[in-house]
Amino acid sequence: DEIKISFIDYSFYTRSVDIFTIGCFANPRCKGCCNPELWDWKQPGLSVKEVIAKVDGYIKEYGHIFDRFLLVGGDPVDGFIHTQGLDTIIKNIREKTEKPIFLFTHHSLDEVPQELKEMVDYIKCGPYIPELACKDNWQYGIKLATSNQKIYSKDKGEF
Repeated sequence: DEIKISFIDYSFYTRSVDIFTIGCFANPRCKGCCNPELWDWKQPGLSVKEVIAKVDGYIKEYGHIFDRFLLVGGDPVDGFIHTQGLDTIIKNIREKTEKPIFLFTHHSLDEVPQELKEMVDYIKCGPYIPELACKDNWQYGIKLATSNQKIYSKDKGEF
């Protein structure tokens, strides 16, 4: 199966192009998840070809106003493990721009496949846990929702 992307959007808040993958195998599901509609692997989505066209358009037209790409979901790690095509999307971004790529996952850093680690610059790990909600967990210009979440940097040798 090919990875499906629900949508791509520009976030003014994080100055990022956000790519939302479909599918999540978290068990149990994160209570209070901000994207429960993206859990279901069966829903329709954009193909890899459509995503690449949209990403190329964002880079060409708006590359001067955004700072990074965010791969979010669902869970992109689950998408990478169980489908094909996320690597093609990431490689396309790398060919067109030097902007950093952030991967957001509920998984721990040890659970992220090494091949995927080599493709991205930052990895946000940790599930959303409502009881740990906070307003002051800022890392690498990104506000994280809970105190258990952490962003690791490839440049700092953290993965």
